Amino acid sequence: MQKGLLILSAVLCGATILPGGTMAASIYTVNTSTTDAFLANGSATNPVCTTNCANLNFGGAGTLAIAPASSPKGQFDSVVQWNTAGAATQFNTAFGAGNWHITNVSLNLASNFGDQGEQPNNGIFNTINAGQFNVKWISNDSWIEGTGSGMGTAPGSPPSVTFGNQATTLLTGTSANLGTFTYTPPGDNVYRSYSLALDPNLLSDIQLGSLASLHFTAADDQVGFLFNAKSFAQNHPQFIITADVAPVPVPAAVWLFGSGLAAMVGFARRNGALGSR
Repeated sequence: MQKGLLILSAVLCGATILPGGTMAASIYTVNTSTTDAFLANGSATNPVCTTNCANLNFGGAGTLAIAPASSPKGQFDSVVQWNTAGAATQFNTAFGAGNWHITNVSLNLASNFGDQGEQPNNGIFNTINAGQFNVKWISNDSWIEGTGSGMGTAPGSPPSVTFGNQATTLLTGTSANLGTFTYTPPGDNVYRSYSLALDPNLLSDIQLGSLASLHFTAADDQVGFLFNAKSFAQNHPQFIITADVAPVPVPAAVWLFGSGLAAMVGFARRNGALGSR
């Protein structure tokens, strides 16, 4: 009876092994944004622009900024968009069409002004300071970055995004929180990585190879964060997607077969115990 028990155990173990070994994850990096801009509200103490900043576009300034409304030079938000079209192609090649799932989405951000307390060359910006910031996914991908430099330009027609018109040019759809992050200035031209929450809206954009737009805002009254835009010469904002082979569900027939074998093993054990008495 003990011999029969060993045979049954071996069959049961073999039945639970599913085909397909572990595969290495595939990483797709979107090396730069397709569209980006910072949105400035200005302040009475801003030497470059006072409250009229809210009516100017800064899509071609070469940098993006985050700062709270209480900062000396006023509030700065930023919006960035990446094209994820190549991700699905790479993952389908690596794992088979549709046979993959996203395990991580992160941002790599860097600036040529990345030291604590550093004052950027353009006086429009606040000094660099540690703090927290929020990232949101937004559904509207049709906003226009414009060409305004560090001095800003009028929005033009159709209007490019500004701090004052973002309610109608940017935030017209739905949004989803992707996390609150701590910014610790790492030094000039050093990337910091931030892993985003795997919100279904963000995942859907990537799985469809669509555009993905993110909105950056201050999460405290301390942060002064600059990071390079696509129009800067180096260290562009990177969007990094990691995928792996999708978990294969165990078919119901396998579970039933395994359950039956388990019952047989239990029966064999019981009979073996009785036979030894």
